[in-house]
Amino acid sequence: MKNRNPFLWAVRISWALLGAAWGAWVGFGGYLGLPYNADSFASVFALAFFSFFAWVGLLVGMASGVLIGGLVEVLLSRFGAGIPAAVVMATLVNALVCWQVAELVREKFPGLRPPIARPPVSSTTTKPAENPCARLPLDDVKERALWDSECR
Repeated sequence: MKNRNPFLWAVRISWALLGAAWGAWVGFGGYLGLPYNADSFASVFALAFFSFFAWVGLLVGMASGVLIGGLVEVLLSRFGAGIPAAVVMATLVNALVCWQVAELVREKFPGLRPPIARPPVSSTTTKPAENPCARLPLDDVKERALWDSECR
């Protein structure tokens, strides 16, 4: 890591930013799927809950991004890869590890990924139930007897 190339240092800083952004999204992303209810304290509580986990994800993601990217770069440099190639591979590995860790966290803590809110169904949008008596009587004897007993 003795290279003074500003582009490589910008890429190394992006590891922390990538991890931080990914961790914050994992922590706060579930809040955007919740319905907002202005008449309840639950929305404020949910905002505080997801904001807390966004900050935790930001800090953990930043630390893990720097750690993973740095370790991969050092290992590849020691095995003979050039510094630019090591930085590129470390960035790729960093993105893949962030993606997999995010899925692992969402699987382990399902509360961070609540179900998507759906709008309430009003009576004007639902189709009325089909009236079985509106059809003509059937030709089958058993079905016609059943239709006669229900519809007459």
